[in-house]
Amino acid sequence: MNERARERFLYVVGTSFTGSTLLSFLLNLHPQIVSVGECDPNLSNWRDPNQYPCSCGTTLAECPFWTAVGVEMSAHGMRFDPEHWRMSYNPGTRAGRRLLANRRADVTRGAVAAHAPLLGRHLREIARRNEALVAAARSVTGKPVFADASKSVSRVRLLASTTDLDPYVIHLVRDSLGFVASKKSRAGKNRRAARGGRIGNATRHWNQRSAWAEELLTSLPPSRRLRIRYEDFCENPEREFGRICDMLDLERIEGPYQLLASDHHIIGNRMRLSNSNEIVLDERWRSILTEEEATTVREATSRHRKVFGYG
Repeated sequence: MNERARERFLYVVGTSFTGSTLLSFLLNLHPQIVSVGECDPNLSNWRDPNQYPCSCGTTLAECPFWTAVGVEMSAHGMRFDPEHWRMSYNPGTRAGRRLLANRRADVTRGAVAAHAPLLGRHLREIARRNEALVAAARSVTGKPVFADASKSVSRVRLLASTTDLDPYVIHLVRDSLGFVASKKSRAGKNRRAARGGRIGNATRHWNQRSAWAEELLTSLPPSRRLRIRYEDFCENPEREFGRICDMLDLERIEGPYQLLASDHHIIGNRMRLSNSNEIVLDERWRSILTEEEATTVREATSRHRKVFGYG
């Protein structure tokens, strides 16, 4: 393992319903990659964050991996546990959120830190905590490459501009038809998700996130960026995993893959709690979307569909 490979920090951007949880499990199979899913989960939705389930089958409070990470971070003067996670750059104020979410805010963050002491202090603290988390996970597992599948473009921009982490970015994208259908299906089961499940809103969301990811990848050198389509990943995971290993300058691992074969401590969506080892292409959009809806989605997302090779 050369020194360049030891410094790798891998970040996955994209929307929900793209297979990032599956990818997190697959990455974690590599003997040189520690993958934890989403580093900044929303634990505020849980009455007791200590009961948040880890994919290993225990809670975050009981998980040996996350407990060991907490011990490592405490040695550097940082408390880290389910009640003191604090990996999100979200400052808690509307003005702060709007500034940090701005794709062009990178050039202003130096001025923000200098002229907005509270926000600047917040950015520096969160940056230190994220660096400490990455270092602790590497130390606990002995794996030199860390993978974060939080998916947010604004988060990886902030990590790149406020820490010493040098991100290698995977844009994991799914056909707009599959994404919109998943949103529509979820809305039918969850009233709170109904607004996001409307065809128009879901289409705009896909276009917006696609534009942000495209802009991000364009700003990176070719050696530190990779786009993977969900459909290609499901149909040939060995090939797509190999492309990731090549980018990271790591040895390829031959399939077939047993996703649950090794220790895993993935946080994120509910799929991580299933017992399935299978990587299966989900094409339920064909029965969820009407022909009229599918046509509307194709037309509204045609620009990025063409860029991503969906025609």
